[in-house]
Amino acid sequence: MHRLARNARFACRPRLGFTLVELLVVIAIIGVLVGLLLPAVQAAREAARRMSCSNNMKQCGLALHNYHSTFQRFPGIGFESNSAFSVQAQILPYAEQENLQDLIDFSSPIYTGSHGPISIHPNNEEAARTLVPMFRCPSDPQNDLFTEFDCDGAAGQAYRGCNFMACTGSGRDDAWDLRSKTDGLFYYGSEGRFRDILDGTSNTVVFAETLLGNGTVATTKPAQEHDAVAWVGHGTATNPDVESLTNGPVWGWYGYRGYAWISGKAYSTTFSTYTPPNPDYADVTQLAYGWFSSRSHHSGGVNVTLGDGSVRFVTESVDLELWRDSGSIADHRVTEGL
Repeated sequence: MHRLARNARFACRPRLGFTLVELLVVIAIIGVLVGLLLPAVQAAREAARRMSCSNNMKQCGLALHNYHSTFQRFPGIGFESNSAFSVQAQILPYAEQENLQDLIDFSSPIYTGSHGPISIHPNNEEAARTLVPMFRCPSDPQNDLFTEFDCDGAAGQAYRGCNFMACTGSGRDDAWDLRSKTDGLFYYGSEGRFRDILDGTSNTVVFAETLLGNGTVATTKPAQEHDAVAWVGHGTATNPDVESLTNGPVWGWYGYRGYAWISGKAYSTTFSTYTPPNPDYADVTQLAYGWFSSRSHHSGGVNVTLGDGSVRFVTESVDLELWRDSGSIADHRVTEGL
């Protein structure tokens, strides 16, 4: 009798734990939920990064306007490569970066040397390696510390990179060579004013983002061409098929795009609208000038700053001639559909 009662009590106790089948079902459900939620979380994060990028570009546009209000002109780029301070370096005080610009000695070169040993000038070394968050897109994971170009890396010298490029024009005809007047707002020795933007400030691109290079030099075409600039020699081609140039004789593949926000070199802080946003082929340089594209890791396009200070997202499918027209300040073509 006691044994029956004891067995009855055991039979009525609730079962503890899960069976293996139940555990596997729960794990499967969690996996499905994670699979559904992860893309949404990633999309939300990218949307936040894209918004941060847009805000940074907005600051650049406002700084450019404030510079013009002070000097009644836009900043130009110097005539000599080693003393060509970038547009970005010149607008620093107008974006609450006075302390950083105080570190720049505009009367000294950025670097010394050319074909022999090259080193950053001591008066500009601290500024050159200082990170400027306003010039960076958070969607670009590339390391922004460059030690291979125009500096003595062995001595610990380095530059900080820049994602936001000043527009030198359409890149058509002779506008690819910054040493003479281009059809854009910025080139070597430029002193453009608002009155020069005849196409309208809301139709003219002044800044756009690009991707940093990977900091390496190669003799063979890299798997990821968007990391590289193809050096095609000392030609003087105009209106080329840029993709075809990358498939022809190339001296080398250089990962130095955007390598120094302080430098006004063409591949460091400028771009043109000659090639479409986010092309799947490399940029091209000849004579250290050339065709440098707007690029980003944002899905489907790139952020640009217009002459009126507004920021717009331009898709990769934009009409190429319309895109080229947007880089020119006075070609009298309508670009409202950009």
